[in-house]
Order: sequence, then C-alpha cells, then structure tokens
Amino acid sequence: MAASAGTLLLRGMKSGKSYTIDLYVPDAISTYLTFNGNGLASTTTPDNYRVPEDVVIEDISVAAAPTAVGATLIVNSAKINGAAIRWANQLASLNNRTKLALGLRQGDIIQLQQF
Repeated sequence: MAASAGTLLLRGMKSGKSYTIDLYVPDAISTYLTFNGNGLASTTTPDNYRVPEDVVIEDISVAAAPTAVGATLIVNSAKINGAAIRWANQLASLNNRTKLALGLRQGDIIQLQQF
C-alpha cells in the first residue's frame, strides 16, 4: 500500500460545533499520523493536534488501509488503554464504520501512533 489520507471528526460538547481535521496516514508501522485543521495534511504538517474545546471524537476514517493494522490514541503524551483504532473498521468506504465516543478536554494534545 501507499500513504493514505484520512479524516478525524470531533464534536464540541457545549457548542455542538463540528471540527473536521485532515489526516495524513503514512504507510509504516510505529509512525505518527499528521494533522491539519485548515487544509490537506501531509508529511510536513504537525503530528499532534490541540483540542480547542471539550470534544468527543465521533469518527475517524481512512481512504485506504495502510500496512499498519491501526493506531493507538495518545493524549498528553500518554497512550490511552482501550483507544486502539483498527483501520479495517474505519475505511471511508464503509457506511457502517465503528462509531466512536472518545472524550477529550480543552487543551488536550492528541496523537495517533500506528501499530
């Protein structure tokens, strides 16, 4: 496979605002996804994202599954137990993607590391 594009969808808990963050998904294990809230993510965009308000991660989708099986959510430099995202379940082509409900606090810095 090759590197892929992805999307992270956050919903503000108080505002109800939707945040759509573009992702760059490298095709290698142990790599970090990169994030861009203002356009297309690439190899040069940051490998972390600061949450603007208390939010819930509602969806993560990838255009194609990379070599890695999935990614682990890291919040403020700590891996979150039970927050492993499996790419096979999050393909953009699936209309029944696994629904997510992962809460994050304003100012949290998130990363996604592939495994």
